[in-house]
Amino acid sequence: MTDNKLAGGCMCGAVRYETTGEALDVIHCHCASCRKHNGAPVVTLAGFADANVTFSGDDRKLYESSPGVGRAFCGKCGTPLTWEGNADDAEIGYLFEFHISTFDTPDVLVPTMHSFYPERIAWFDIADDLPRYEEFSGASPILRHGPDTST
Repeated sequence: MTDNKLAGGCMCGAVRYETTGEALDVIHCHCASCRKHNGAPVVTLAGFADANVTFSGDDRKLYESSPGVGRAFCGKCGTPLTWEGNADDAEIGYLFEFHISTFDTPDVLVPTMHSFYPERIAWFDIADDLPRYEEFSGASPILRHGPDTST
């Protein structure tokens, strides 16, 4: 994780953003909604509180994927940008979970966990020793460390 300013944006450059402060989390999310939003077997996200995020350029488009949850994307090129909504923690408030591949320097954002591991595509797993959670880390116990080798 980092405490530097980070910048990123969509593929065409119409939507840009900047984050400040340390990321609240950097996770691999296996939930069906994130996978559907990106068309990928897993999505890696870095979370920042609303107070630490600024957008510039075109307004992002927001699709409400479930009550209170938005998934933002660029209206010109279609790049998926965020999962966003109110955090479970009142101190954080509104939360932006950015797709790390939209950052200009994604290598500085190192994942620390997997969320919604039971929803993963059965043939896909990541060979790391990070904890795997049933849901979000604060809402569920650790299911395992490392990939599922039983299949």
